[in-house]
This record gives sequence, structure tokens and C-alpha cells, in this order.
Amino acid sequence: MYPVLFRIGGFEVTSFGVLVAIGALVGLWIFRRELRRSGLPPDGVDAAVAGIVGGLAGAKLLWVFEHLREEPVLDLLLSRGGMSWFGGFGGGLLAGIIVIRWKRLPILPILAAATPALAAGHAIGRIGCLLVGDDYGRPTNLRWGVAFPEGLPPTDAPVHPTQIYEAIALVPLMLLLLRWR
Repeated sequence: MYPVLFRIGGFEVTSFGVLVAIGALVGLWIFRRELRRSGLPPDGVDAAVAGIVGGLAGAKLLWVFEHLREEPVLDLLLSRGGMSWFGGFGGGLLAGIIVIRWKRLPILPILAAATPALAAGHAIGRIGCLLVGDDYGRPTNLRWGVAFPEGLPPTDAPVHPTQIYEAIALVPLMLLLLRWR
């Protein structure tokens, strides 16, 4: 596990944060390429940027809502951890659609161009989950089981690395989506 890559003063740069950023950049690159290939307006990228911001906000807000009884709301909002995939998907989709409608872009073609980018970005982000020891599976006796003694939550028992399973499944999905375009 490599949860913290380095520190700048009191600020920690985490492997999860770096891989989410790389996933977003790779996703933007693929999306821009798909817009160009499909003959769609290049300002469709604005919807993707809004989707990234909306996704991060939605991921945090749903996580805060899920943990309201555990800590004060402000502490939850300002904590470094805590992201919900479903909140990220919903927030990103909502923000992206708002920008698509505002710019009067064709909704379905823009969303279709975004799907391979989403799969690629999500696959990269799942590697970040592995590096911080988050979102793992059930205990296993298989050779490739991984223990996360400093994970979220910690476990000394070997568990299924579901982060890798999902990342591996997302790569062929991305390739199929590119092929079906």
C-alpha cells in the first residue's frame, strides 16, 4: 500500500488523489478524441469538466449524507477521505447534462462520446483505491489475496482485490465502447 506519495508541508498528496486526477485527464483526452471523431462540437469538453467537478462534489456529498450520525457535518465535509461512487456518478451526470443543455449540445451523442472515457477514468481510479486499501472484497485463501493492515477499514486477513478485478473488467468494456461507437 502506498496511501501517501509525499507531503508538502502539512498537505499530503495521496496515491488515490493522484490516480483520480490521472483518470480525469485520460478521460478528458479520450472524450476530446471521441468528440472530434464524431464531428461533435469541441466545447462538449466543458460538459466533461463540469462532470468531473460535479462528480467530486456529488461523491463527497453522498458520503457525508451516508455518515451524518457519525460526526458533525462540517467535520465530514472537510475530511480528506470519503467518496461515494454513486454520488460521483449522479453528481457528474447531472452537472454534465446541465452544461450540455445550457450549451444546446446534442445530449445522447455527447453522452455516447463520454462513455469510453468514463470507463477508462474509472479503471485508473480503481488502482488508486487499491493503493490506499479501500473498497476491497471478502476474505480469501487464493494466492492473490491482499491484506490491507492500514486500509479503510484495516484488515490483516487476505481479501479479494476487487479494485483490480473491476479495473481489469473496465478495460475491455472501454474497448467495446470504442468499437461500438
